[in-house]
Amino acid sequence: MNKIALLTSLVFAMASAGCSDGIKEFPCASVSGTVTCQGQPVREAQVFFAPKMTGKSAEVGKPGFSWTDENGRFVLSTYDDQDGAVVGVHVVRVTTSSKYPCPCVGDETRDLMEVEIKAEADNEFEIKLPKRTTPVQKNPFDDDDDEELK
Repeated sequence: MNKIALLTSLVFAMASAGCSDGIKEFPCASVSGTVTCQGQPVREAQVFFAPKMTGKSAEVGKPGFSWTDENGRFVLSTYDDQDGAVVGVHVVRVTTSSKYPCPCVGDETRDLMEVEIKAEADNEFEIKLPKRTTPVQKNPFDDDDDEELK
């Protein structure tokens, strides 16, 4: 093989290897559950499972994410649709929708609980949002009529 062909093959092999946008994929396990506020389902909430660093490795994996349905149910996605969350310890955060306000706290900066995702396990969680201490106000930009601005 001549030098140009060898160099071309080497460059192609390096470019093809590990092409996942620079994100290392960690093992995942299925994760699902419900989000509730005072025993009632919370709809259209954003659910985040953020992996925590354990041991000496700075690499922990990508966070899992989902939206709740009208029954407050969610199924997490990390690398693919509904593939779950990275195996390991996670911090859980939930952001509630201004379109469907509830009397509970839902803020992406507040850690609600810490859970461990286990491989080959039933990773089903109920996330109970704590009661809000200040009244919630509806977002004035959410228009229930969906009318176009004139």
